[in-house]
Amino acid sequence: MTVNLFKESSSTARSLGEELRSIIADLEPAVAEPLVQRLAVEAHPTPLLVFTGYHSSGKSTLIEALTDRAFNIPIGSGITTDEVTEYDWDGDVRLVDTPGVHADRPDHDERAERALQAADLVLFAVPVELFDDTLVSHLRDVLGRLGKWRQTLIVITKAGTMEAAPGHREAAIKEALGAFEAVPWVECDAQYYLDGLDLADSAPADSAAFIEASGLGKVAALINQFAGQQGELGRLSQPLQLVAAISLEASASLTDDPNEQAALTVLARQRSALSKKRIHLGDLLDARSAQFRGDAVRAATQFADGIERNEQAGELSEAMLADLMTTLNASLAAALERFESSVKQVLEVQFDDLASEVLAIEATPFGRLAVQLAAVEPGSFDGRDVAVRPGNAPVSAPPSWTGDLSKYLKQFNKFWGAGDGVKAAAGSNGHKVVLKVGHAFGKKFKPWEAVKTANTIGKVARVGGVAIGVGLEAYGVFADERAAVKAEQARAERRRTITQEILAQADSIVADALHSVAADLDNIFKPEFQRIDAMASEIHGARSTRTDLRDRLASVHRQAGSALAALASAAEGS
Repeated sequence: MTVNLFKESSSTARSLGEELRSIIADLEPAVAEPLVQRLAVEAHPTPLLVFTGYHSSGKSTLIEALTDRAFNIPIGSGITTDEVTEYDWDGDVRLVDTPGVHADRPDHDERAERALQAADLVLFAVPVELFDDTLVSHLRDVLGRLGKWRQTLIVITKAGTMEAAPGHREAAIKEALGAFEAVPWVECDAQYYLDGLDLADSAPADSAAFIEASGLGKVAALINQFAGQQGELGRLSQPLQLVAAISLEASASLTDDPNEQAALTVLARQRSALSKKRIHLGDLLDARSAQFRGDAVRAATQFADGIERNEQAGELSEAMLADLMTTLNASLAAALERFESSVKQVLEVQFDDLASEVLAIEATPFGRLAVQLAAVEPGSFDGRDVAVRPGNAPVSAPPSWTGDLSKYLKQFNKFWGAGDGVKAAAGSNGHKVVLKVGHAFGKKFKPWEAVKTANTIGKVARVGGVAIGVGLEAYGVFADERAAVKAEQARAERRRTITQEILAQADSIVADALHSVAADLDNIFKPEFQRIDAMASEIHGARSTRTDLRDRLASVHRQAGSALAALASAAEGS
């Protein structure tokens, strides 16, 4: 099967972390202990992949196929998943098989929801018969109320068991998604893949044909795209960035040359500061987007409440409806303005903080030595007055790489707003991202009149097949208690429809804005990581003698870089 980067990035980070711990264990305790603590404290939790859908939608079969039968999951037409079941996929990914949605077992749904709320990635299994009203409602609930629209992949299962007219499934998916149209989907038949595995030894050609026909490679490709996107945002890259930084810092401790030690330590600390800041920025921006979503939901709720109040008072006139729409649109516009302002504030504060961190690194003993080392002309250097470590004074002759180090440090400090020892973040490249935020927020809320769904609001609102007279006393339309219940259900469905429409718009704005901001951030962060690694490689290469530990650390550093590059490539390909 196609490489699963969701798993592979976690696997690589775990194995490299274990290798790094074994190397660090051979270092001096004073050096090793803080590095080990950082590896333990800052380690990223194992990614969580959650499967949801009807009890007979093929979730368990899909898990078996994606893992090449790593688990013996009961598979059948009945309710085979009675509870939330978690599978440890080689210690790299936690797979969660949830009870079937609405399988006449209401207790299933609560447990499944808790798993969905914690999910890093949701695979929503849809049977080849496609959607009914219950499954549509569950899908929109996952995407909207739970806010998982950016973390959901729809998989039409058992696709090989039933033919479909061209465009039929695409149309059904589009209708089911409603305003959440950007959610990706794919068709597959996981059983074909398992059948192909069974034929691998006896009939290789048939095996390959079944595996190709299964479409599971397309599922894996979507997972890879997601992994790349999450990697770029820091969720999957965090442990890899940590390994890269700590391996560099550990390598610095192995040299007997204080000049080299100072330079490598500064590079390691710079790398660590940048990776932490990039990840923290992603977390803060996600938090601001959640606040924006909450504002949009509150505006939608107030709008729906206003409609109901006026209906129950006797009449919802055109003028009343227009006033409610005006208030709604004003609330949404204000929420968007607050969101844009909060994104700018986050970026400004964090880039100011990063400039301070750059200066703080430079002010350390290693930092001061590196600066002095980079500032002198060959033959004139004497850094013996810089206390780095007792009994370990710097040598007087600058190494061959000091010229490149000088250029690098000057460029690095200027780039992050800390040039010439004076904080000047306002003119830094980081703050140029702030100036681009306005362009990132080019998508605005459309006026409600332009996006409302047919029959949601009007002279007569018809929802769920029940007609609600807008200009009449709400319950006066109905002759009995049963009709009143239907009216309440229709009213609740209308409320959900309004909220989903507005949430979908909010989420679309968030997606476009944060994608643009993330691209701008990556355009300045990624080249810096590359420059740090290139400078470190030059320093390592200048050594005439190498040790086994240094070679092992260099290997760990290179592998972490390769894994990060794979995530970046997947994101660019998406």
